[in-house]
Amino acid sequence: MSLFARKLPPVQVGDRFVKAGDPTGKVWEVSRVWTTVDGVPHARLVNRNETLMAALGTLADPDFFVPAPLPPVED
Repeated sequence: MSLFARKLPPVQVGDRFVKAGDPTGKVWEVSRVWTTVDGVPHARLVNRNETLMAALGTLADPDFFVPAPLPPVED
């Protein structure tokens, strides 16, 4: 374990995020979580036909992403 390692928040498939400062409020949903060959944990995020990859440390940084509000519950 590295002396400078910090514990990352648990990110699970289905978690939703919005890019910080995005005026459209586009919601990105985690579709996969894995650790790359260099040992850095990443997540694949999807929004309709778009996909992006982000390190979990980036998802935890409010300068880059914030948790999305939960969708409304239908009766």
